[in-house]
Amino acid sequence: MASSKQPDRQFDDDAAIDDEEADEDFAELQRTMSSKRRDNKEKFKENRIQEILPFPFAPNIRPLGISDLRSTVALENAAFSDPKHRASPEKLEYRLTKCPELSLGVFCTVVPDLAKNFDIETLATAHTVETDRADQAKSVLLAHIIATASNSSTVQDSDMEIPAGWQASQIQHVDKGHREGGRTICVHSLAVSPKLQGCGLGKLIMKSFLQQMKNLGAERVALICQDYLVSYYERFGFKYAGKSKAEFGGGGWHDMVFDLAGPAQPSK
Repeated sequence: MASSKQPDRQFDDDAAIDDEEADEDFAELQRTMSSKRRDNKEKFKENRIQEILPFPFAPNIRPLGISDLRSTVALENAAFSDPKHRASPEKLEYRLTKCPELSLGVFCTVVPDLAKNFDIETLATAHTVETDRADQAKSVLLAHIIATASNSSTVQDSDMEIPAGWQASQIQHVDKGHREGGRTICVHSLAVSPKLQGCGLGKLIMKSFLQQMKNLGAERVALICQDYLVSYYERFGFKYAGKSKAEFGGGGWHDMVFDLAGPAQPSK
């Protein structure tokens, strides 16, 4: 009896091993297919943006500075149809003055003659790449992220305000706006040129921004968004943190947080 059942146990063990191998093969196939779909989707977006633009798309991603103020104002006004949701020119000036390292822009070199009738909101405010360049090529802003640092774990109304008399060289106490040394980075604006939305620029700049903030040693990146954008930011890795207490622009916001591991600490 015992000997007659031994082959059955062997058969069952072999079947279990075969099932495990089949499951692993299937999982690997699923991962491969998923990766190919992502690659195809990214290629589609790259092709789409090149089909839209009448000039070569070669993005240059860099931190913003006060010299980019006029372009950020133009892009902010174009990207946000609701004026209440825009950062004012003064707020943009404040943020680009006090903490330009907490900002990022996607630029593209554009030869005005090649732009043809393609109306870019920031072309008129763009700076020439080289003053003596014959084609008068300009570095045009296509997308930006602008932020400040905070001591809170989520974005508060006070983070979005600016302190009175901020232009003064010395301010005794800051209870609004940028907090020097704050470990939470509050994103106040992710703006993409309306004509180029849906082409992957948002993902391009956000991935670069998160890496930049990680390199700076921040603990987290926080933002507020309307309910229809919650899933959009979740795709970047942000986690939903509940309804926001912020009343900016009429309220109705939701807190989103991305925890950063931070740069590797030097061994002691």
